[in-house]
Amino acid sequence: MVRHAECAVRSAECGVRGGGVASVSAWLLLVVWVWPLVLALPASRVRFRRDWGRVEAPDGAVPALGAPRSALPWVALGPLPALLAVLTLPLGTVLPMPWLFLGTQLGLDATARVYLGFTAVLWLAAGVYTAFGERGARANAGRFDALFLLAMAGNLWLIVAQDLFSFYAGFAMMGLAAYGLVIHDGSASALRAGKVYLVMALLGEVTLFAGLVLLASETGTTLPEPGTVTGLSGLTIALLLLGLGVKAGMVPLHLWLPLAHPAAPVPASAVLSGTMIKVALLGWLKFLPVGALALPGWGHGLALAGLATMTLALPVGIVQRDPKVILAYSSIAKMGFLMLLLGLTLVQPALAPVGVAGIALYAAQHGLAKGGLFLGVGMRKHAGAAGSVTQALVLGALVFFALALAGAPFTSGAVTKYNLKPVLEAAEWTWLGAAIAAGAVGTALLMARFIWVVARIEPHPDPALHPRGEPGWTWPLAAWALLLVLVALFPFAFGKPASWLSNAGPIGLGVGIAAAIALVATLQPRLLAPFIGLVPPGDLLALIMPLLAAFRQSGETLLADLGRGWSRLYTVAAAAFERVFGTPAGDVERGLRQWPVAGALWVGISALLLILLFVERPVVTPDNATGAAAEPLPARMQRSSNPQLPRLQPHVEHRPPAATDDPA
Repeated sequence: MVRHAECAVRSAECGVRGGGVASVSAWLLLVVWVWPLVLALPASRVRFRRDWGRVEAPDGAVPALGAPRSALPWVALGPLPALLAVLTLPLGTVLPMPWLFLGTQLGLDATARVYLGFTAVLWLAAGVYTAFGERGARANAGRFDALFLLAMAGNLWLIVAQDLFSFYAGFAMMGLAAYGLVIHDGSASALRAGKVYLVMALLGEVTLFAGLVLLASETGTTLPEPGTVTGLSGLTIALLLLGLGVKAGMVPLHLWLPLAHPAAPVPASAVLSGTMIKVALLGWLKFLPVGALALPGWGHGLALAGLATMTLALPVGIVQRDPKVILAYSSIAKMGFLMLLLGLTLVQPALAPVGVAGIALYAAQHGLAKGGLFLGVGMRKHAGAAGSVTQALVLGALVFFALALAGAPFTSGAVTKYNLKPVLEAAEWTWLGAAIAAGAVGTALLMARFIWVVARIEPHPDPALHPRGEPGWTWPLAAWALLLVLVALFPFAFGKPASWLSNAGPIGLGVGIAAAIALVATLQPRLLAPFIGLVPPGDLLALIMPLLAAFRQSGETLLADLGRGWSRLYTVAAAAFERVFGTPAGDVERGLRQWPVAGALWVGISALLLILLFVERPVVTPDNATGAAAEPLPARMQRSSNPQLPRLQPHVEHRPPAATDDPA
């Protein structure tokens, strides 16, 4: 069922990570991410002599980068090489390029193939939506297309990257280009969301960069494998978890997600939630010793972080008003579930083949279903007039996507969750099954809330002017239908018949509770009205901002008080200095007469110094009557008491003998 995905762990058997030989077809891995980069220039429609040289628009406003959208669907052509690589390249294809950067190596193992497949399909559907559904809708459409292709290139690059530098370069390119997608509308809410996103994205990228540098230093290679990352330090693992946790929406690092998703245009939200946040899991699978070493401490910590993420996201998402905000909190909850699974896999390496395969398939299913839900919000607004057959079909497809995301029986969600049962059942926590069941009920309620809100969206076109909806939405509907077909076929391609009925109990309970709540909301809407919007998007950020404002106000008050105190102290010191040293020069003697005590002390100290000077002189005594200076007493005592020194002899004058008469 998941043999190819299990190959991601048994890389030695499958010839992955350097085992393959570069061939001519392997160069397609380079085209996968270079091709969108090449298309970014014509997509932007930048006229270098005019657009780059122009500083101000005639009305003083900042001009948009690029003209209206080109007639050619450049953004829809970007993911085509990636789809071709998934369909044609054999498993284990490797393209070493030691001449590029610090040594680049691209490859396609089992996990990368799964990721590249659903990522390319989702970028294709969003690209078709962008190219045809919003043709000429905004004057800065060329700028959006260029940033869209840059984010696509970074996303595809990091998937096929096997070296550290390529992964980080693609990660940074994707994250920075996505900032332009978030603030595309230029509204106040979009700019605020972009500010939060940029701060969190840069924080994550810097942390990830530090972790990758330490990883390269500790392993001695830029091509990590599960066997070479078993000796990572705790600091390196922590940096990798936190740096990628920002992109994954790990609580409390999830603040950007509920703000960025509703601010970005519909196709940008689809790829943000469907593909970009999933690269965190891919990075953890690449750089952590999954299947090679048991990390019970870090594994349990990551699992608890995933449970906390689910626990916060589900109830907060239920009380939201905007359908895109609801989907954002759904993405946070699903990422929390995947973090839980990865943490349990780190605890027990024997579960790695099943765990890695299940995580990859679950990410693919969630990406396709979530992309379909985000694009469906746009279809609900534009593709068909109110009450038309098209709108009824769109709403029915949204219900199907919602059931698949919740894991209802006979859907892709039930199959992917069934494949992960061995990992959940092997957990040491006996209460984990109840927590997972509660999470499934919460997910069903969240999707019911989404359908309730999206069913009340009024389509934009006027039925009198566009009875069949706005023109130009045929191709976006076709691309959206492709996602629908893939999600519908998922259970038959990757699941057993026994898995089709799994998860029926929690989903049934959730649907029953949702029906009861819907009945109450219909009969007595005032009872539930106080709960709607109770927690604003960004949840913790909404709580932190008043605290930051209070701290800032307190700091400003404290600084003002310190400033006033310093001013008073300066005034008092200046006045004292003026009183002491401000006497006119001609009245110096009068000032000196006012200091009798100081003068007396000065005279006394001077006299004492003179006395000490004379007292310290050596005392000399006369020796006998000759007046010669005698040796000081201490020296004589030292000589007499030390037998090693020569004894002093009295001075005897030697005279020559006297002359005598006897010559003998």
